[in-house]
Amino acid sequence: MDIRNSLERSKKTVLASAVLSASIILAGCSTNDVPAVIGDAVKATPLSQDQQPDNPWLAESERSSMHGGSYNRNLSTYPGPLGKNTETTHRVFSRILGVAPNISFDSKGRLITVSIKFTGIELHLLDPDTLETIARYDMPRKKSRDNSGGGYFHLDNQDRPILAPADNTIKILELDESGEKPEWVVAEEYSLEGVMPEGSNIHDIMPDWQGNLWFVTSNGHMGYRDKKTGEFFTYKMEEEGEVIQNSFSVDEEGVYIVSTHALYQFQIDKETRKPVYTWRQPYNRGEEQKPGTLSHGSGTSPTLIGDDLVAIADDDYPSTNVVVYKRNKDIEGDRKVCEIPIFEPGKSATENSLLVHNNAIVVQNDYGHVYSGNALETSPGVTRIDVREDRSGCDVTWESNLLSQSLPRLSTATGLLYFYTFKKQNDEDRLGGWYLTALDFNTGEEKFDRLIGTGTGGMLDTLSSVTAPVVLGPNGSAYVGIRTGVVAAADKE
Repeated sequence: MDIRNSLERSKKTVLASAVLSASIILAGCSTNDVPAVIGDAVKATPLSQDQQPDNPWLAESERSSMHGGSYNRNLSTYPGPLGKNTETTHRVFSRILGVAPNISFDSKGRLITVSIKFTGIELHLLDPDTLETIARYDMPRKKSRDNSGGGYFHLDNQDRPILAPADNTIKILELDESGEKPEWVVAEEYSLEGVMPEGSNIHDIMPDWQGNLWFVTSNGHMGYRDKKTGEFFTYKMEEEGEVIQNSFSVDEEGVYIVSTHALYQFQIDKETRKPVYTWRQPYNRGEEQKPGTLSHGSGTSPTLIGDDLVAIADDDYPSTNVVVYKRNKDIEGDRKVCEIPIFEPGKSATENSLLVHNNAIVVQNDYGHVYSGNALETSPGVTRIDVREDRSGCDVTWESNLLSQSLPRLSTATGLLYFYTFKKQNDEDRLGGWYLTALDFNTGEEKFDRLIGTGTGGMLDTLSSVTAPVVLGPNGSAYVGIRTGVVAAADKE
């Protein structure tokens, strides 16, 4: 009990220090207008439901992972805020570094997220309204500067996080609520000793339709653990310097992985049980890595459209392109359906998954984004592209000059796209506002902004973005993982 009280006092001290530091920073800034409310509240305009199949080994798509299930469509049937008396909350994990890139929800509507700190990575179960920690699990500090160590995770069909900490294991955790206080415990653990060369750090892991656990690493290795036998099978990307820096997608037919050089469909060879690619599609990645990206190659996790297509954004110059391919193993004709350039030439990049609803794709610009925290460097741009029903090509439906600091989330219940943005009223202003911003999905029209908090948008701003997605909860709140923790916005009646 004394230890718990000590930890509570430490937490309050950290929060007080964060507030004091912010006050000192803001006191040195010239005052200017930062409106709390921009635009009127709106009425919901529901959209048709996107019939995305749920992976049978994962929780429902809209709550199982940061990109909305194994199809990576980044949409939700949960309602988001409509701008009516919107209130906000900021949970600080660390005012220096407490990155929370991944948010999901258990079947009781509670948040599950990670906090990536200098000292290690923590898995948190949070109250969805107060954002206070209900249970925490500590993982080792990762030594590599990639996405490994447990930052990515997925909830299985028993609400259990599947992750790979920096201790050379795969773990499945479950919540034990039998005692006085809930706690995370290890339900399953699989050693990776001897499976891959040293330095093959897993940065995402997800089951296929048969329950085999597939994984990717940042040094070009990938593979899976056979659910029936427990045996591991791996594959090494073949080209010089070819690595994997993103998550992947899964459907009934296969696993879709984008490397820094090509997009693949993988299946399991029936005789050898090894992972083999059934098709490989190289894409244009330009001559050099762009500012705002984490690798010289596509920054997107593949997103599945309908039952026949897969889409990525390449890394071409002068413009990144949204590229759509036929995804099935056996096809007729060319695999490429379309290639559409996006955003201003020379200032075009994306380092996030695409959003898909039916045949529509929404993509935001990340060119110039500084992940250590500088919203002032990001270039504007959000575009909607629609794939034609007959698969003869794609067309741009609308373009917006919105400057986004997050991957958006679409609510089919409200018809709104939700973004995390930073805005100043005038370029010369020292202060600006971090907002939950809503766009009309059908037209791209900006509907409203609701203030999350005030800041400079610079390196010391505690509200700075890591371009993590906006995530909608069952309670109608919108959540965003940021550099120091989690922020939430909810309408209050």
